[in-house]
Amino acid sequence: MRLVLLPGLNGSSTLFEPLLAHLPPAMEVQILTLPAQGNQDPANLADRLLNRLGSTPYVLLGESFSGPLAYQLALRQPSGLRGVIFVASFLSRPHPLLQLVPYLPLPTCLLRQHILLRLFCLNGQASVDVIQTVREEIKKLPQRLLRARLLSLDQLQEPLLQLQLPVLHLVANRDRLVTRKAQASLSKYCTRLTQVGVDGPHFLLQTRPQVCAMVIQHFIAGLPSE
Repeated sequence: MRLVLLPGLNGSSTLFEPLLAHLPPAMEVQILTLPAQGNQDPANLADRLLNRLGSTPYVLLGESFSGPLAYQLALRQPSGLRGVIFVASFLSRPHPLLQLVPYLPLPTCLLRQHILLRLFCLNGQASVDVIQTVREEIKKLPQRLLRARLLSLDQLQEPLLQLQLPVLHLVANRDRLVTRKAQASLSKYCTRLTQVGVDGPHFLLQTRPQVCAMVIQHFIAGLPSE
């Protein structure tokens, strides 16, 4: 069964490399990079990515920013979708401080500061290489795009419908970017939810890739292929 990956705020495939290194070579993995133009809210992004999913059986993984996007895609009931995995994600506004985004003059400069990344995103649990990679990914983001994606998170509304598919939520137990309330939003709107706590920061796939890969494989193995 395919594993379709939706990246976090960076929107590219780069930060999935640690996870890919621990997945079996035989597993078919497809990474959908996020459109850099146009509206960045989850419903709009879902409309533009829907036709890229394909129809053979697959599991959809939404990391952080892309959790609400994965939810929106699942609501459209695309053929082939067998389950959804949320990693360090949410379905409501992840943190109240996002309301300050319109007043921050230089969010890119703030987010790529070494000390802030270590404190809020990686909790001191990442290697120097991982920290550098995250910083480089943030530096690549145009100012307008980063601001648009952060604003879309601030404007997240409570979902209206429940997902009936099997859902796995990998919860970062040391997440400083997503509040407990936002983490719990998934349990309200996923009727077949399995939650697995992982001792790590928000960037789980980068700091705990081996554990995450094991849990992901176990979840996929338990899904029907037809």
